[in-house]
Amino acid sequence: MRTMKVVVLGATGTIGTLITTRLREFGHEVLAASRSSGVDAVTGEGLEAALAGADAVVDALNRETLRAAAAIEYFTTTAGNVCAAARRAGVGRLVCVSIAGAADPAVNKTYGYYRGKAAQEHAYRSSGLPVTIIHSTQWFELVPTILRRTTVGPVAVLPTMRMAAVSAASVARLVADEVARKPDGRTGHEVREVAIRGPEVATAADVARRMLAVRGSLGGKSPKRILEVPLFGRAIASGGLIPEDGLVDEVTLDQWLAGTRPHAVRDGYDYVIVGAGMAAAKAIDGIRAEDQAGSIGVFGEDPSAPVYRPDLSKTLWLKEDASLEESLMLSEAPGAAKTPDESTELHLGTTVTSLNPDDRSLALDGGQRVRYGKLLLATGAAPRLTGLEPGSRVLYYRTVDDFRRLRELTRAGVHVVVVGGGYIGSELAAVLTQNGVRVTFVVTSVPLLAHLFPDSLAHTVTREFSDRGVELVVGRLAGGSTRRKGVTVRLEDGTEIAADAAVVGVGVSPRTELARAAGLAVDDGILVDDHLRTGAHSIYAAGDVARYPDRLLGVRRVEHASAAETMGTVAGRNMAGADRPYRTTPFFWSDLFDFGYEAVGEVDTRHRTVEDWAVGDDSQPDHSTGVVYYVNQIGAVRGVLLWNVWESVKPARKLIERTGLERVRDLDSLRGEIPFG
Repeated sequence: MRTMKVVVLGATGTIGTLITTRLREFGHEVLAASRSSGVDAVTGEGLEAALAGADAVVDALNRETLRAAAAIEYFTTTAGNVCAAARRAGVGRLVCVSIAGAADPAVNKTYGYYRGKAAQEHAYRSSGLPVTIIHSTQWFELVPTILRRTTVGPVAVLPTMRMAAVSAASVARLVADEVARKPDGRTGHEVREVAIRGPEVATAADVARRMLAVRGSLGGKSPKRILEVPLFGRAIASGGLIPEDGLVDEVTLDQWLAGTRPHAVRDGYDYVIVGAGMAAAKAIDGIRAEDQAGSIGVFGEDPSAPVYRPDLSKTLWLKEDASLEESLMLSEAPGAAKTPDESTELHLGTTVTSLNPDDRSLALDGGQRVRYGKLLLATGAAPRLTGLEPGSRVLYYRTVDDFRRLRELTRAGVHVVVVGGGYIGSELAAVLTQNGVRVTFVVTSVPLLAHLFPDSLAHTVTREFSDRGVELVVGRLAGGSTRRKGVTVRLEDGTEIAADAAVVGVGVSPRTELARAAGLAVDDGILVDDHLRTGAHSIYAAGDVARYPDRLLGVRRVEHASAAETMGTVAGRNMAGADRPYRTTPFFWSDLFDFGYEAVGEVDTRHRTVEDWAVGDDSQPDHSTGVVYYVNQIGAVRGVLLWNVWESVKPARKLIERTGLERVRDLDSLRGEIPFG
C-alpha cells in the first residue's frame, strides 16, 4: 500500500478521531484540519493550502442541529467549499461520511438534520469528482451521549427507533480502506456508495438498557426507566435507518462492550484524579513538573474533555472564529492543543462510585476497582436545582453539553429567560443579547450585582443592561413547565413568562458525596490544609470542591476558573513530592457588554468601599474606568475591583498582602494606590 497524504476534516469528532488514528496506523501522512490549524470549511479559509499535494480528503464534518435550514446551509456550504478546493488541488479521491437513510424523504421529512446530510450527499454526487459516500448506521458510541442529554432524574426519554448500531471503529476502518482504493479508471467521476450496518437490529431503548446493564451508567447518568417517544415519525421508528444492502459488520454490542472502557482501565495508577475539569487538567501539569514517568488515570463523569470553562460564557459567544476544540485544555482528539502523554489516561463518561482510603482504592460504575498511590478529588460543583425541571429547553448552565444545547436553541430573534442575577446569569444575559437573542432577565433585586459592586456602579451596570434591550424582571423562581417548542417560567408572585428556552444560574453546590461517604472531613466543601491535603493519607482536593485556609482572607471555597487552575497545579506538584503551600489570592474576571472587570480578593459590598473613578468632561465620576477598594472593619484591604483597568492584578494582590499587616487609617489615601490612565 502506497503512502498517501490525506486531509481529514472534522478530525476532532468521534469518528474523525478514529479515522485519523486508523490512517496513521496504515502509514499515511494525515493532516487533521481544523479552525485551530487555520482551516475553516464554512468560510473556505485555508482549505486550498491544506489540500495542496493531498491524495485524498475525508469529510467527517458535523454540526448538531435539528433545524433543517441550518443543517442544509452548513452541509451544502462545507461540501461546496471542499469540492471546489479539491478540484483546484487535483485531489484524487474524496470520502464523505454520511448516515444511512438520510436521503430517504420518508426519513428526513421529520428530522431536519438528515435533510442537511441528504443535501451534503447531493453536493458530492454532483461535484464531478471521484467520491465515495459512506452510509453508516448509528454508532454504539453515540448512545451514551443521547442518554446523557435526555435523562432527567430517574427517567430517560429516547426516540422510538429501530437501528442496527455499528462500532465507530469499524466505520473508520471502512473509510481508511476507501481512501486507499484506486478509482476504476473508466471515468474521472466515479461515485461509490457504500453502506455499513451492525449485525443486530434492536430499538435504541433496548441498546441503552443492555449498555446500562454492563456499565451501570452511561454519560454519567443511571436512569431507572427508559421511555420511548415517537419523536421522528413512523419511518424512523420502523427501521427506515437500516440499509437493505451493504456491508454487515461482525462486531456485536456484547463484543463492543467487552472491548471498551471498563476493561481498558488499569488495575492501578501512581496518581488518580477524580473529576475531569480545569483543576484536573492543571493537576496533570503539576504532576509532570515533578514526575515525568508516573502513571496517571483521570476519571470524569462528563464525556467531554476538560475545557477552559470561562469560554463557555464568553469567548465562544463573542468571537466569530472561536471553536470549542480550541477551548479544550486536554483532549485525545487529533489536532487538540494538548494531548495526554503515554502514561496519562483519560477515562471520560466514567463514574467513580465509592472510595476506600484504607486500601487506597476506588470503584467504578462498571464494578472494577482501581488502586492509587496518590489521589486528587477534583469533583467540582453541581448547579443548584430549583422548581424548574431541567430538560431540553431548560438548562442549568455548566457543561460543554449545556453550551452546545444552548447554542442550538438560540438564534437571532428567539426569546430566552435567564434566571439568576449573579456571575453566570449576568454573563449569559449579556452574551445572548449580543448574539441577537431576546432576553428576559429574572433577578431577585435591582440594581444588578449589588453584592459585588458599590451602589453607583451597580446602577450604571443595570442601566447598561436595560439600554441594550434586556428585560429585567424582579422576582423569585417558583416553577414552570415545558412544551414541545417552548417553556413557561412561573415566579412566586404568580407571574408567568413564556419563552423558547430558559437558562438557570442560581449558584452551585460542591460535589462532596464521594468524600463524605469515604469519611473525609466535609463542611461546605472538602476540608484541606494549606498544601491541599485532606485528613486522609495521600488524598488531596482542589478546585470548586476544596475549602482551604487562605492566609489573608481566612477559610474559604472559591468557585472560579483561576482558582481551579492554580489549585490544580499546586495539588499536582505536591502529590508528586513537592512541598508547596497554596498562597494565591483569589481572582476572577468577567465581561458585561463593553464593561470588563477583574476582581481580586474578597470583592463584597459588606465591606466598606472606596471608589476611585476617572473624571468625565462634566467633572463627574466616569464609571467606565476606575478602581474600587474593599476595606474591612479593622482597616485591611480585603478586595480590589479593577473596572476596565488592566494589568493591575499583581499590584492589587500586593496591596491586599501589605495591608494585612499595615492597616489603612485614612481610607481616602487609597485613591491613586493603583493608577490607571
